[in-house]
Amino acid sequence: MSDSVEAIDAIPLEQYELVESPERASLTFHWVMLAMSSAVLIASFALNFQAGETVYLPFSEFAVPPSCGMKLFWGVDCPGCGLTRSFILLAHGDLAGSLAYNPSGILLFAVVLFQVPYRIGQLWRIRQGLPTWNLGTASAVGFSAIFAVMLIQWVVKLL
Repeated sequence: MSDSVEAIDAIPLEQYELVESPERASLTFHWVMLAMSSAVLIASFALNFQAGETVYLPFSEFAVPPSCGMKLFWGVDCPGCGLTRSFILLAHGDLAGSLAYNPSGILLFAVVLFQVPYRIGQLWRIRQGLPTWNLGTASAVGFSAIFAVMLIQWVVKLL
């Protein structure tokens, strides 16, 4: 009996492979997605901007630095330019203003908003031992449509 115990103790710890269970990995993924989407939504409601392009932190005059490298280096908008301002305007109820900054912002905002109940539902299903929802084709089609809208509006802006 002691020989088998010694044999187990003789295996170096480095040889043991730590494998995260699929359930735990899935829980972590859904928690991260829930946290990120919640942070984006909270920022959309908290941030503000006056006419122009400068976004300000709430209750201050501190401007958030511009984030588009393409615009900074080449002076040209990228397909995602205006999304921050579009999200802020949507969060504050200005649909027309949001469309003016980036038409795909409405679609992306809806996706981010959808993440909150969806991820909570996924987390609940995992905890209950139920299979998670699989959006598969619907998700691929939706993101392809959003990507197409982003590219089309970008090309139109460039022309």
